[in-house]
Amino acid sequence: MAIGHEPNSKIVDGKLEFNKHHKGYLAVEGGTTRTSVEGVFAAGDISDAVYRQAITSAGAGAAAALEAERWLAVKGLGNEEADFEASLLEDMREEVEVEGGGGYNAYSEGNAGAGRKESAAV
Repeated sequence: MAIGHEPNSKIVDGKLEFNKHHKGYLAVEGGTTRTSVEGVFAAGDISDAVYRQAITSAGAGAAAALEAERWLAVKGLGNEEADFEASLLEDMREEVEVEGGGGYNAYSEGNAGAGRKESAAV
């Protein structure tokens, strides 16, 4: 979506609330990127009627990404990658236990001191 001096916001017309004071710009809750629809965040030229600069749009985009991430976390959504990694790690641990190896422990008697950070005596 290319946006110039006038925001190209027709795609969300009738779906999100618009700024009453700036035609064509989306309304966001003061100091945030939250729109009138829960879970929808706006940043950059579509919501910034004041500065309209690439650098402020980039910062607003980062803020919107953080707000979206927090919203997803509160809703218990969006962390499939971490769930997959935790499941994979658990499977790997179970395989080690089944094989009877018990895993490597740098501090066990057979490996006394291995991997331990040594302190220099002065």
